[in-house]
This record gives sequence, structure tokens and C-alpha cells, in this order.
Amino acid sequence: MRRTVVLTALVALAIPVRAAQADDDYRPFRRGTILPSFSLGGSFSRNYGGSLLVGAGASYFVVGGFAVGLHLRNVTTFYSQYFKEQVGPGTFAKIPTNEFSLTPTLLWVIYRGERVAPYLSFGIGPVFLNKHRGVMGQWTVGPGVMFRAGGSLWLDLGIGLGMRFTKDRCQEAYNYLDPITDYACSFTWGFRAGLVFGLGGRRQASQPSQPSPPAHYNPPPASSYPAPTQPGPNASPPPSTPVAPIEAPAEGPPQPTPPPTPVETPTPANPPPATPPPATTPTETSPVPPPGENLPVPPPA
Repeated sequence: MRRTVVLTALVALAIPVRAAQADDDYRPFRRGTILPSFSLGGSFSRNYGGSLLVGAGASYFVVGGFAVGLHLRNVTTFYSQYFKEQVGPGTFAKIPTNEFSLTPTLLWVIYRGERVAPYLSFGIGPVFLNKHRGVMGQWTVGPGVMFRAGGSLWLDLGIGLGMRFTKDRCQEAYNYLDPITDYACSFTWGFRAGLVFGLGGRRQASQPSQPSPPAHYNPPPASSYPAPTQPGPNASPPPSTPVAPIEAPAEGPPQPTPPPTPVETPTPANPPPATPPPATTPTETSPVPPPGENLPVPPPA
């Protein structure tokens, strides 16, 4: 049982979880598609009887054409009266008549056609037997073809191939009769048929976006513009053009101050120098007297 659970967990961890970018095409089974499925099948044997298979599950496409899923299956076996009489009532009470399996699966759609889609599936998981016969593992491989029945409805037809493991656990479950052990633990196959519904993932082509027309700017009326602000009485004056700073002369040793010039006070013994009378320069309007004559002087007013 533990080995079966470990193998199932390893398969679940091996499922790729990194999804690629969405497909550019619009074919069926693109990324994001969910396939709920319902299956019905059976088998028949002349000596042992027959079986009926009923199953349901779902698969999710992580990339176009590749999906991971989980499927439940129940198989009920109907043994013939000849077989019951041959094995006896005591032995027949130990033979399981119902099998329930829980199988993680991988699905690869080889050709994603609009009408026909061939595929290949693989699954591995535990199988539970009634009549206290225990639990064992089982792997299955199933090639098949899906036919579109209309819209998102597909008809699934395929073949199921499989085998149970481990051999020791399988023989322990069917240890009541050797022929039964060989039959139950050997390679098996059977036909499969069911209905599949494709949900989501298929979208219509989007219309190319039209560029928006350029917006026309309508200036508001002049009355809506605010009046210019006037500087207040305490407003700072506008900044003036910066003036280059004046460099101070380099400091040096202090220069000696010259003595004051003595000022002479005029005295009778030392009269001030006489100011020469201003020279009279003849002008064009002043008459020049002839030699030996004086000009008449007007009387004082």
C-alpha cells in the first residue's frame, strides 16, 4: 500500500506545473480547456463471465494539446454460473467482484483537428478491491480518437491497456486459485467509449483595435483665466542681476601717515601775497583807443 501511494505521489509531482503562453491559433484543446469526461466500457469471457466499467473525470490543458487530469473508475464483475460451480461457494466468497480506482492521468492530443482528434493517454494509481482483498497499483495506456458530435461535445473511442503491480501484492489479493491469479495479474486490454465536453479555453478572434482619433483642444474663454497677481506692499523686490563682488586689496604693512602741512597766519610783518589784477583781454566789442588818446569814462550812475 505504501509503495502504491509513493508511486502515485511521484507521478503527481512529475506533472508539469509551468504553463506556456497562450496559443496564437484557435484550434480545439488549447490552453485553459477543461475536459469533463464520462466513460462506459466492458468485457466478456466465455468461461469467467463479464465486467462493466463506469468512470468519470476531468482533464485540464496546461498547454495546447497537453493536459493533466484525475479520473475515477469503478469495475463490477459478473461471474458465470459455470465458474461459480467450478470454484465452489467457499472460494467464490473470496473473489472480489468490485474494483475502484483513482488515477492521475496525462493526455496528449496528437492532432488538434476541428472534427477528429487522435490522442494518447497514460495513467497510474491505486486500485481498491472489495471483500477485504487489499489495495494494489495499476498503470494504463490508452490510444484513442475523439470525434466532434456537435459544439463542445466529443465522442471518445479508444482502447485501454494496463497491468497491475506489484506482483506480490497482486498474488496476495488473488491467492485463492492459481488460474485466477494468472488472469488477474497479467497484461489486460479492453475497449473504451465515452462522452467528453470541452469547456473554456476556446475564444473568438478579437477585433483589431482602432486608434482613437486625436483630441481637439478648445481653449476656454478669456474671462475664465485668473487675473495676474499684483505684488503686495511688503513683497520682495524682483531679483536683480547679480553683481560681481569687489575684491579687497591684498593686505600689506601699514603705510606711515605724512605730517600735516603748516599753515602761515598773515601778520603785518608777513602780509599775504598780493593777488595780481586780472588782465583785461580786449574783446571784439571793446573799442581800442588810438595811440596817445584815452577813452571817455561814463559817469557813475
